[in-house]
Amino acid sequence: MPAFARLIHPGSIRIEDAPSLQPGPGEVIVKTELAGVCGTDLALYAGDYATPLPLVIGHEYVGSVGSVGEGVDKQWIGKRVAPEINNTCAALRLKTQCVACRKGMSGHCLTRTVTGIVNSDGAFAEQTRTASGNLHHVPDSLDSNIAVLAEPLAAALQTFETLSLAGDETVVVLGPGRLGILIVFAAHLKGLKVIAVSRSDHKRQRALKFGAAHACAPEHAVDQVMELTEDFGADIVVDATGQPGGLAQAQDLVRPRGVIAAKTTCGLPSDGLDLTRLIVNEIRIQGSRCGPFAPALKILESHQERLRSLITASYPLQKINEALSAANREDKITIRI
Repeated sequence: MPAFARLIHPGSIRIEDAPSLQPGPGEVIVKTELAGVCGTDLALYAGDYATPLPLVIGHEYVGSVGSVGEGVDKQWIGKRVAPEINNTCAALRLKTQCVACRKGMSGHCLTRTVTGIVNSDGAFAEQTRTASGNLHHVPDSLDSNIAVLAEPLAAALQTFETLSLAGDETVVVLGPGRLGILIVFAAHLKGLKVIAVSRSDHKRQRALKFGAAHACAPEHAVDQVMELTEDFGADIVVDATGQPGGLAQAQDLVRPRGVIAAKTTCGLPSDGLDLTRLIVNEIRIQGSRCGPFAPALKILESHQERLRSLITASYPLQKINEALSAANREDKITIRI
C-alpha cells in the first residue's frame, strides 16, 4: 500500500500506509516523485495556519500520472506532470460551474479545495489526487529537481500579473527566501530594478546573483530606497517575509500611489499597519496567490543550472518531520517520494 505522511496535529506527522487512491470524475492520481517544502507547509506544521486536520500537506510537486477518472483523456497516463493546486469546478471540467469559474476566476472557485492546504490531501505521499485541469506536462529536458519549483515560480510571476508595468519600476523585495528569491528573479526577468532586503548576508548576496541591483539589511532599507528613488519611495514593495510586521515595513518603503504586494501568509494578524497612512498616500495593498504554470515551466527549462542552487537539501519521505524542522533553517528542502 502507498505511504502517506499525515499531519495529525501541529508538530507531528505520522507516516501511514493506506489503500491506493481512486480518481473520481475529472480527477487523476499522480505518483509523486518529488515535493518541495513551502512556507505555508511550515505554517501548517506549526499550527499557525488553521485548517482541518488530519491532512497530508505539501503542494509543490512533480510526478507521473498513474490513473485517470471518468472523462479524463487516458493519454495523460504515464506523463510527467507539475500540477496546479486549486481543485475547482473549472479544473474538474464540471458541466455546472460556480459564478467565480464562469467569470474566469477559478482560483477563487466557491467550492474549491486546495491540494495539501484545504480539504484535499497533498503531496507528502506516494500518491496525490488532483483535478485533471491542473495538469501541466513537464518536458523531458526539464529535470524534476528543477520542475518542482514550478508552483512557487508561478506564484512569483503572479506578483506582477495584476499590475500595469511600464518596465522601469523599482521593486523592493522584503524577505528573499524560498519564495522571495524567485520573486527577485521574476522581477529581474521583467526588466525591473530590484532592491532585496534581508537580515541574512547570504540571502543578500544570493539576491544579487539572481538579478537584484541592490541588497541591504532591514535597518538600512529606508535610507537605501530613498537614496535610489530621489526620496520618493519604491513603485512596488513585495512582502515575502512571512512575518506579521512585513506589511508595516513595506509602508516605510513604498511611494505615494505605489503598491504593496502581499505574497506570504503567516496565519497571524498584521502588526503595525497604519491605515491612515495608507489612505493619505493612496497606497494599494494587492494580495497575490497562485500563478501561471506554462511560463514558469518555460523559464525553469531555460535556467536550470542557475536555479539548481536553490535546492539546499533533500530528505526521504520517512524523514519528513526532520525535513520540516530543517526547512526552518534551510532555504529550499525537497522530499523524495
